[in-house]
Amino acid sequence: MFSEEISHSQYQILHLLGQGQFGKVFCAVHRPTEELVALKKLDRKRFPTKAFLRELGFLVTLQHPNIVSCRGLEYGPTGRYLVMDYCQGGTLRELMESEQQLDLLESLKLIADILAGLEYAHDRGIVHCDLKPENILLEPQAKSWTARISDFGIARLSEEANSLEVSMGDTGSPAYMAPERFYGRYSFASDLYAIGVILFELVMGERPFSGLFRDLRNAHLNQTITVPATVPFVLRSIISKASQKLPQRRFASAGEMLKSIQMATHVVSSLD
Repeated sequence: MFSEEISHSQYQILHLLGQGQFGKVFCAVHRPTEELVALKKLDRKRFPTKAFLRELGFLVTLQHPNIVSCRGLEYGPTGRYLVMDYCQGGTLRELMESEQQLDLLESLKLIADILAGLEYAHDRGIVHCDLKPENILLEPQAKSWTARISDFGIARLSEEANSLEVSMGDTGSPAYMAPERFYGRYSFASDLYAIGVILFELVMGERPFSGLFRDLRNAHLNQTITVPATVPFVLRSIISKASQKLPQRRFASAGEMLKSIQMATHVVSSLD
């Protein structure tokens, strides 16, 4: 039976939304306004104060339509909570696993949303480091969704890329990790590699590589991501460039990749 609550709080927890690497996320209502929010409870042992303040520091600087915003903090006797925007559409993973079929244009729209948010974060020197469908939340629109990036729990500053202390910490999700991430290194291009894997999964209905950690590491390091010729050439080109093994061979920026996605959207639209 669900029993989570925060005593003497403005927020009433309604139900559990999910559980991530560092804690649980709840749907809650703000009592004075009756507005729904997401409360992210962070495990003190797995997410100590330094890391907690680190994520908070990232989140309060990121105010963009395609990034889940942090509204503040809430403290309870059993833990600390980040008060986040609530996205009623759930996660991209849940949408991908539902019976609803996404067509190419819908998939490209979601990728464009993610890249717009990512460009904003990158412009502020923040590398997400853990992009995957579970960390993309959806806001329902009339006939589609708006994608919003969440969970900056292991995000890094680009200026720290050469810091051994930082780069050898928490890794991420192996199915979406760029080759250099397995060696504790990262850059803006590492996030673009993850977007390439997500795009492949949206187009093909499955990830390019599967298996345990060792299998995934070997595949990302040594195997080329190939896309069948039945996929439009412009999409094959985007996935190929985003998933290059060497970071310098990928797109130069999220903005550059976004322009390619916009061009692909125009091409795919013309094919219908």
